Amino acid sequence: MKWYFVLQFKMLNRHLKDFGIPTLLIYPTLVSIFLLLSNFVFYAVGESYASYVYLFIAISVIIKLGERKRNDFLKLSFTQKKYASIRALENVLLATPFALYLIYEKEYWYIVYLYLVGLLLSKFTLDLSTSYTIPTPFGKKPFEFSLGFRNTFFLYPIIYFLTYKSIEVKNFNLGIFSLLLLFVLLISYYTKIENRYFVWMFKYTPKTFLIEKIKTGVIYALFSSAPIVVSLGVFFYDYIGIIIVVQLLCFLYLIQAIIAKYCDFPMQITLPNSMIFGMSMSFLPLALLTFRYFYRKSIQNLTSVLNDKH
Repeated sequence: MKWYFVLQFKMLNRHLKDFGIPTLLIYPTLVSIFLLLSNFVFYAVGESYASYVYLFIAISVIIKLGERKRNDFLKLSFTQKKYASIRALENVLLATPFALYLIYEKEYWYIVYLYLVGLLLSKFTLDLSTSYTIPTPFGKKPFEFSLGFRNTFFLYPIIYFLTYKSIEVKNFNLGIFSLLLLFVLLISYYTKIENRYFVWMFKYTPKTFLIEKIKTGVIYALFSSAPIVVSLGVFFYDYIGIIIVVQLLCFLYLIQAIIAKYCDFPMQITLPNSMIFGMSMSFLPLALLTFRYFYRKSIQNLTSVLNDKH
């Protein structure tokens, strides 16, 4: 059993190195990102519901370990007793960072719930993938939204429920958080790099390619966020200015994510560019500067791909 966790640790390090993170910065970077995101959740949602949302996020991460194919492989590799021990220990280890942050927030009862649910989930396997094609409200071109929706469709009712709850308890911050959470989800759709061939076969210029990507992304994002924005606008009319500003900022970051996707194409976006994008999200004036930087790099990379005749 020991060799299994050693192997998982080595594989994690290899994936992070492939992403471009220097060895000495791997775990300080992960801890910093985790703390920033945790702080954001508690700040944006507010004291009343932050713990519930945080607990849900933690469980959503843990539940990924229950995927059936992965667990079938473990059952073939280990005895039933060792398999049960591995699953329980995996879930406990993954829950621990969230538990430590809950200690910082002095939410001790939620730690108990987190570990109990984590141990309970270790007893089950889930079919997180299916041969059934889930219908989407999005077109097939480009592929990001249709593919992303099929992988995360279960999150949409939860996000919209947060909006409903914000209206019910008159918590405007919770409503804005649901809008931000939706756009974080939409931006995540652009982390998947398509095959070079599917860009090469595009018959227009790099500028037109990006414009088409942005146009589709904005239309689909507008469609996805409309229920939240309209609901908040009706029930929190006094905050309509804030709602509009937040919505426009979300579109700005979505557009920048679309452009930044191709700044290292056909490779995954590198760590330096990821850090630049992350910093631009936390400081608006920087976003206005980095927008041009990402655009020029993306045009340069796309030009070499689209002009490649071999």
